[in-house]
Amino acid sequence: MRLNARFAALCGLIASAGMLAGTAYTRDATRVVNYACKNGEQFSVEYLGDHIRLRTGAGIFALSHQTAADGEKYSDGQTVFWAHGQQASLERPGLPANGDCSPHSHSL
Repeated sequence: MRLNARFAALCGLIASAGMLAGTAYTRDATRVVNYACKNGEQFSVEYLGDHIRLRTGAGIFALSHQTAADGEKYSDGQTVFWAHGQQASLERPGLPANGDCSPHSHSL
C-alpha cells in the first residue's frame, strides 16, 4: 500500500514539473530594437508577436499591443511605448513623457 502512495506522489510530482516547464521563460524575441533618446535615456524593446518586453533602467515591463491610428502602440495600462517609423515615445507614470527617441546600434 505504501508503494502505491509513493508511486502516486511521484507521478504527481512529475506531472507538476512538466506543467512548470511549459511556463518557463524563453528568449523568443523575433526582433530587438535599442533606442536612445535626446535626453540621454536608453532602452530596448523585444518584439514578441502581440506584445513587447520593454527594458529600461527601472526594470522590465511586458506591454500588450493596443489599437492605434498610426504606428505601433503597446501598453500595460500605465507605461506606454509608441513607435512611429524611426521615432518612438515612452510614457511612464510619474515621469515626463520621452517623445524623441530613435533606434541605435549599441546594445544595453
